[in-house]
Formats: sequence, structure tokens, C-alpha cells
Amino acid sequence: MPSSNWGTKIGVLTPGTNLTVESELRDMVVAAATVATARIHIDQIEWKQPDDLRRFVAGVTANIPGTAAQLMQVEPDLLMLGIASSPLWDGLEGNQEIKDRIKADTGLELITPVDAVQAGLGLFKATKIGVVTPYPAIADVKIVQFFSELGVEVLAQRSLRCTSAQAIGEVPPRDLVAAFSAAHVPGVEAIVQLGTDLRTAMVAAQAELWLGLPVLAANPTTWWHALRRVGVEAQLAGWGSLLRDH
Repeated sequence: MPSSNWGTKIGVLTPGTNLTVESELRDMVVAAATVATARIHIDQIEWKQPDDLRRFVAGVTANIPGTAAQLMQVEPDLLMLGIASSPLWDGLEGNQEIKDRIKADTGLELITPVDAVQAGLGLFKATKIGVVTPYPAIADVKIVQFFSELGVEVLAQRSLRCTSAQAIGEVPPRDLVAAFSAAHVPGVEAIVQLGTDLRTAMVAAQAELWLGLPVLAANPTTWWHALRRVGVEAQLAGWGSLLRDH
């Protein structure tokens, strides 16, 4: 049962360099839920060589169980993962392996950004998408492969080619606007944004208006999915159509 003082407690795991997840969730607060955050240690912060991002992803994935153990001290009702690259890197099987490990260790469900995106795309019945990410080129094929497993075709990718985990949070709004515009090619039914440290929540909500289609930004989409999984039906204006209408 949820705590009478704290409502539903959602434990959030976010990379050590990531300030955006905490910032955006704080802005999207609802009275029925409390967020507790623990930081995932990062071994590979800079991405100078082609294989650096792979090492970053592997290190984060390896450190997720220990971070989840920290969060169990607050007795959360649900866990939410605040990073997208780790659960998509090895496809649906890799995402499930991460979730299964956490379920075995904690007894709790772990909601990942790719779970949330899948749910959002299903809601909107979108099978052709444009994708915006902060990642180096090595991630492009991984992203196409992942969405292919979902039966979703990536028609366009706009990758911002950040050179470190820390650089993601420094991308300015004008670059995000340009990225959303570039990912909006003929035939696209929705835009998906991955990379939880990109400060896109407000930009994405505004982009839905001028693009005229759903924009599934990582943090609002994952927050929507987590809230609905624990039965919190609060609808929030200003953070996109998922949180406002669904």
C-alpha cells in the first residue's frame, strides 16, 4: 500500500552525470507520487573513440543492480530507469534482461524509457517515426534495429553527436528545435526523442503543436508510463499530449 505521507513512491535510477531527469521530474510533480533518486556510477564519461559509447552503456548496465539496491532503502512501490541507451542497446531481449535482473533482486517492476516509448507508440498507433538522440554514430544502427523489433520503421534520425555524457545536458533549446524539425520527414507519424539528459520536455510539448503529431520525449513519456502503471491518473498540462490527455 502507498505510504500515507508520501503517496506512491517511485524510485528513479539516473546516471551520475544526468541532472535533467531530476529537474524535469521535479517540474512534473504530482501530489499522489513521490520521487526518490539514486545515481548510477559511470565508468566511461567521454566518447572520443567509436567504441566509447558501447563501454559507457555496458558500464551503466552493470551498475544498475547496485543502484537499485540503494533505492530499496526507501521502500519504493516501483522503479523507473532514467537512461534510454542501456535498455535499447541489445534490443528487446537486452531490455528484458535488465528488467528481469531487477525483478529478481528487488521484487519490483522496473519501467524503462523504451517500455514507455513502446506504450506511447502503441497508443498513437504510430509505426513510422523520426528519432532524435544525443548519441555518437555507433548508436544509429542500434536504434533502427531496436525499433524494427517493435515493428516500427525509422524514417529519419537526427543525432546530435554529443562527445560525452555530460555534454548531453548542455545542448541548447535551439538545437533541439532544429533536430525535431529535421526528424519530421514525409510519412512520419510520431517523433521519438531518446537520451534522458536532453532537456527536451518543454520543447517537445511545444513541438507537438507546430509539427502536428505526437512527440514522445524520453522523460515525460517514461513518467507518464510509470504513473499509469501504479494507478496514478493525474493529467498534467504543458508536458505533451500523453500526460495531458492519456
